[in-house]
Order: sequence, then structure tokens, then C-alpha cells
Amino acid sequence: MKFFLSMTVAAAALMCLMQASAQEPRGGPWPKREPFKPDPTKIVVPPGYKVGVFTAGLDTPSSATVDKDGNLWVAISGVLLGSPEADKIDPAHVKIFDKEGKLLREVGKGTFKTVMNEIGYCAENGKTYIPEYGEKIWEMDGVNGELKLIIKDLPIGDHRNGGITCKDGYIYFAMGFPSNSGFADPDNHGWTDIPNDPFWVKHQDGHGTTPHDPVCRDMVHTGLNVKSSDGRMTGALLPVGVPAKPGMVIKAHVPCGGSIMRVKMTDAGADGIYPHEKMEVYAMGLRNQSGVAFGPPGTKWENALAVSDNGANDLGHRRIANGAEKLYIVTEKGQDAGFPDKEGMAFVSNKRFGFEAYRGNAVDRPYSQLYIGDKPFVPKMPAYRFQFHVDGVRGVPLIAANPNPNGYINPVLEWDTNNPIDGISWSVRGFGADNTLFGAVYGILDTGPESLIPTWPVVLRIDFLEPTGVKWSQFAHNIDPGPNAYQKPENRGGLERPNKVVFANDGRTMYVVDYGEVFTDFYKTPQFVGGKNRLIMQLVAGILRRERLQPKGPRDIAKLLADNDVAAAPGWPVPQGLEQVKSDLEVISGVGAKRTFVHKMTIRARE
Repeated sequence: MKFFLSMTVAAAALMCLMQASAQEPRGGPWPKREPFKPDPTKIVVPPGYKVGVFTAGLDTPSSATVDKDGNLWVAISGVLLGSPEADKIDPAHVKIFDKEGKLLREVGKGTFKTVMNEIGYCAENGKTYIPEYGEKIWEMDGVNGELKLIIKDLPIGDHRNGGITCKDGYIYFAMGFPSNSGFADPDNHGWTDIPNDPFWVKHQDGHGTTPHDPVCRDMVHTGLNVKSSDGRMTGALLPVGVPAKPGMVIKAHVPCGGSIMRVKMTDAGADGIYPHEKMEVYAMGLRNQSGVAFGPPGTKWENALAVSDNGANDLGHRRIANGAEKLYIVTEKGQDAGFPDKEGMAFVSNKRFGFEAYRGNAVDRPYSQLYIGDKPFVPKMPAYRFQFHVDGVRGVPLIAANPNPNGYINPVLEWDTNNPIDGISWSVRGFGADNTLFGAVYGILDTGPESLIPTWPVVLRIDFLEPTGVKWSQFAHNIDPGPNAYQKPENRGGLERPNKVVFANDGRTMYVVDYGEVFTDFYKTPQFVGGKNRLIMQLVAGILRRERLQPKGPRDIAKLLADNDVAAAPGWPVPQGLEQVKSDLEVISGVGAKRTFVHKMTIRARE
């Protein structure tokens, strides 16, 4: 059997390259990342398989698909989170290679903002579908076809459109849940005050048109609110600054967040766009889905839709701790995985998901910025009192007061927290593992601490047992656990950040898309949150970085920051060319000895 490593990056795929700071480093020294030349001998696979390099030297490859002629279509995501060297990184586009690795064509440069997560080829109609991580989906009819916009005005948020596939005349695509855990919280997200989100202009719900989470079924609200550091009260599933009341109903929308949507291929309008009202909810209750794949035709799995879903990040005022990465098998329309109140196998009210125990002292309550209506959320203590190390209650309050009467599905596999299983593919005859699911584990970024033993980067193999159950194993991995930065010098050159696996048409070759090295140092880079314009920004080596903006000097920075309070950790230097004109501390959470402070300062350009 052959196993080809496709697109390991030889040139750095930089997300955020930091320059050396004259200040004392915080959190310990940060070893600078460097890319390594791909070396197939540093990747461990089972006996009988061989690793090779299909092509290398790509910037930010994020996904791939294979068309009927065996051509490999590769999505190049471009800069997602900004970089001081953004002009050196290939912009978002798609590269098309023939089966020998010859570049046939590049499409989408200047058209796409970012191409992330997935692209998919549909054998039923011969078209390739390209979800753009900018609320759009495109299609192309063959290598010589032209880009055609087919879906637009999807919701703004952290998690947008993901994987895409087709079956029996329908296009199936993943729609992420915009927020982390149910709140348009300005302390957690940078998009909450964007005016007139096209999705909400089209689907007005009477609450406002700034971005928030659209739900797939009517939700009776518990009244759960969050009070952000700017003093605004925001209800779950509502726009920023709009509080919830217990018993209010949040109406369902189509399309909706955290879903697998589908639409008939014949339902496009005269303009070629698929109207939202023609779409259907196929599955719901997910969060941030990357991979979607039906099982091989002619097998018991042909109607089973495998979905890889990224778990909640442990941050924000409604923190959900220990949210696993998940693999679901959806077997019929309408199934519900339960997010944002259910995380994988259980509801978030279970103790597993609470970050801290509450022992009855209201001063020390966790989630101090959560409210039920206008009353602070204080957990109810049980009737029993035990020794200190097991005493108290733990868990996260729920948003919906009406559980789904049809019940919920559970994942068939949970993986290490914040190590997402992204692109997935079913094997076919010829690879020595028929009807087996393979998934690429991308690894941690800014979503959580590392595990004692790293569980990335790997290609997972998931076998389905008879009569029931699953068995997983690491099909491809490095010599030691972890990416190249974790390896001994003599063992470097293997997997870095695999993001997709896909099979050639003969079934004997697996392509692995490796995003490449990412260098980011959040210890050296404080977040600056604007007061009036409410944009999340970041100073990177003296250059202000925010989405879609790369100011070139202090005047550009001052234009954005003048007269705005910006949050930073005390002691962070004011960039050259700016001066501090105001400084004070503000409590953002907690009371008593458990208070958390933010140092706020106003900076402006020096005259």
C-alpha cells in the first residue's frame, strides 16, 4: 500500500510572526519556530505502507479534494489571523494539480478572503464546491470552469461554513455556531458590534442586526445573561446589549448555526444563488464542524454522515471546561447533538465541564458575570456536605429550558480537548482498511494548554466494530509525540499540522494536507480592545493587527486608538511613536480576593 504525504510546508506558514522584544519576556523564553524540509522517513506508518511527498513549499494549505480525473484540488487559506509578513504569504485561492503533481491552474486569487476547512468534489454532477470562510460558497464545473457564487449571506462569527459534500441530488454543508458557547460577548469575540450582518438583515428577529447565534429549533430561554466589562447585559443567543428574560422564546431560523444544512441541486434561483428558504436542517446541535463525509456507496455506511466537530474553548464568561473534540455519525434527518447546552456525551451542567467548584459562599461563586434575568447566577447547593476536596457543586448553567423532545445523539469518538479532528475521509477498497474512517488531528493553537503527552499531529484510524463499538489507532504520527518543535533534531521533518486526508480514485493512495508551521506568541502580544469601535486588535512587533487591516505606522495606529480605552496587562510597553495619556485599573470579574483586574490605558500618537 502507498501513503503519500501531500503538501507538507517547506516555507513557513506564518499565522503571527513575532519579532524579538527589548522587554523581558513573559511566561518564559519563546523558541522561535522554523519550518523543516519534509522528510518522509520521520513519519511512522504501519507495515505495508510507504510515505512520500506529493508537493511541498505551499503556504497555508488547508484542504483538498480529488476530481473524477484524479486531479488534486488544494485550498490555500491565506492569512487568517494576520501577520507582519502578510504580503509574503500567498493569498487565498485554490491550486489544481494533476495526479503527477504538475500545477494545472490557480483560481480565486483576488476573489476569496479565506478558503478554510474544506473543499469537496461531487461525483454526481462533476462540480467542485469551495466554502469560503467569508459567509459564501462557490462552485466550479471542472478544471477549466469558472468560479460561480451559489450561497451567500451566511452568519458572521468565529465559526462559519465548514465541510461540504453531496448525495442523492442534495448539497450538504456545515454551518458553524458563531459564538464559543452561546453569547455575543464583546469580552470574548471581536465581531459583536459589526452593524447590519447581512444574515440578520435578511432574517430579522426583532432583536437587532448585529451578529448573534441563529438556532435550529425554538428555544425557551432560561434567562441566562452575561454582563461584559463594558457594563452591557447580553442574553444567550441574542445580540450584544440585548438581555434575555426567563421564558422568552428564541425562534428557529434556516439556515442556522451549529448545523448540517442541505439544499437540492435543482433549487438554485435564476441568479444561480440557492435561496435560504429552500434550505433544510439535516442535523443540529454542533459547534464548529470541519469534516462531513457520507460512507462508501454500496456499504452499510452509505447513508451515514460522519461529522467532525470542534469542542468549546475554555474561555469567556460562560466557560465550558474540558470540551472534547468529537466525531459524530448522523443516521437520519433532524438529529440533534445538543450544543450549546450539551457538549459531546453530556450536558454542560455536569461537573466535568465546570472550571471551579462552588461551596456555598456567594462571594466566591464561579461565573460571577452570569445572571438569570437581572439576578446574579448563584449555584444551588446540594443537601449534602462532604469533606472539602469533594464538597460543593460544579457545572455550567444551561441556556434552553426546553430539552429536545426527540432526544440527542452522542459522538462515537471523543478526542483530546482543543486538538481538533478536522478533515475526514472514508477509505475504499485498495487501502487495506475497507469502510474505515480516517481523520487529521490539527493540534492546539490558542485554544487551550497542552496535554502531558501531546495527542497531535496524527492521522487517526477509526474502525467500526461488529455488532457495535469503535476502535481507534494512530495510523500516521511522528517518531515522538508532538510536532517538529517537540522532536529531537535528528527526528524533524515529519507531520506539523495535518488538516485533511483524502483518497485518490484508485483507493490505494491517501493524500495528507499539512498546514505547516505556525508561530504565535500570545505571551509577548497583549490584546488591545477598543472602547468605541469595539474591535479586537493586537500589537504585533509594533504593528497593529486586526482582521482585514494592517496599519503601517504609529499614525495609522493612533487613527484607530485615539480616545479609545484599550485593555492590556500592566507593564506592557507603549509602542514607539505613541504615548500614554490615561491609565487606570478596572475590575472585570470576581469579588474579594478572587478579583480579576484589567489595566486600561488611552494611547495616542506623539506630536
